[in-house]
Amino acid sequence: MSDIIIHTEKLSKTYNIFNNPWERLWHSFYQSHRDNKNEITALKDINLKIKKGELIGIIGLNGSGKTTLLEILTGTLKPSSGKMVVNGRVSALLELGSGFNPEYSGKDNVILNGLLLGLKKEEILQRFPEIEDFAEIGAAINNPVKTYSSGMVLRLAFAVQVLCKPEILIVDEALSVGDFFFQQKCFKYIRKLADNGVTLLFVSHDMSTVRDISQRVLLMKNGEITYDGEPVKALQHFLNKSSEKNPIKIKENNLNFNSKINLLPNSIWKFEKDKKSFSKARILEVGIYNKYNEATTNFKIGDTLTLLINYEVFCDIPVHVGFSIKNKYNQLINTSNSYSLLISPPKKSQGGRFQFASDITLNIEAGKYSILIKLGSEGKNINEGDNLFETTWIGPIDVNWNYNSDISPFYGMFGLPVKGRFNIDNTQK
Repeated sequence: MSDIIIHTEKLSKTYNIFNNPWERLWHSFYQSHRDNKNEITALKDINLKIKKGELIGIIGLNGSGKTTLLEILTGTLKPSSGKMVVNGRVSALLELGSGFNPEYSGKDNVILNGLLLGLKKEEILQRFPEIEDFAEIGAAINNPVKTYSSGMVLRLAFAVQVLCKPEILIVDEALSVGDFFFQQKCFKYIRKLADNGVTLLFVSHDMSTVRDISQRVLLMKNGEITYDGEPVKALQHFLNKSSEKNPIKIKENNLNFNSKINLLPNSIWKFEKDKKSFSKARILEVGIYNKYNEATTNFKIGDTLTLLINYEVFCDIPVHVGFSIKNKYNQLINTSNSYSLLISPPKKSQGGRFQFASDITLNIEAGKYSILIKLGSEGKNINEGDNLFETTWIGPIDVNWNYNSDISPFYGMFGLPVKGRFNIDNTQK
């Protein structure tokens, strides 16, 4: 018996776009009529063979066709052409709360969704205590779903889908809504399902999650699969390709600096701009390195990130260098610069190329972060100045930690420099 559980051949999906409703109506009666009609191809000739028990990550920029592919595999969307065979019961988390009636209680929605998945009511009621325990929403399970937070909806939806014994589990970014520890619980259970032969397909923009969970990754672009294979290589392809639309490029370091500048072999981001566009200064390249002088964007909590910034100055005023760090929720984590660190920039700056180096101890919680680099000059008042040049937000920088096997040095957004001690009262008898 074949172990292929999903098989597609030249699977395609095309949407017809009309200039007005009358053209749409005319086309519904005469489908060969093509005047004033545009076509958008969401999927093009997708050929896939997925084995039972495989963990498949799907990545790509927005609009690359990821969700369309999952919707076709779940049966909620019909392909325009091609063949598809899905052998097994499919559970899907595509849109948060889809399939839930907001007026029904959580318990009633569990029963309703179980019936839709093909289970008998007796089976659902038998598994209900396990679903209730996994969701961890307490007495709220008897309240209408419309009173739930998005996190509570996710908890209940995930519990229903995974505990109804699926053979194929499809997840589209839904887990990003949950809190960190529930995400950990979900992924732990997903691994358990995989060990029992359940096939997983999931879309995520969290590259560290894709790398850690997947056995195989599909990279999609413009409705096509451009890479299918090993996770780390897929992420490298994605990061290289996605940066082409931005003014940052991954290139070898080929700049001619003077011998006093300690350059490492590879710079991660290189900025190619016309010198005439900037009157006072510009950033040439940015490198991010670990303690082994390796160019990387992957770190553990507590690691030291070395930031190297190579820049060029066209004026004779002191030019300071700084950076800002944001998390994936767009919250500003930290801003530092040579001015606030009381570091004086080179005095003879005009026409020179320089490097600013900063060692950053990553006492921040596990997650994804981005960095923005700036050049600036001092202002008339303290803590004021002029912005001379800034990059786009570059990254992502992944800060990781295995909370299941290692004791975390702290919990929360930051790790403060904390010390502790026990005192004994020696006066007691």
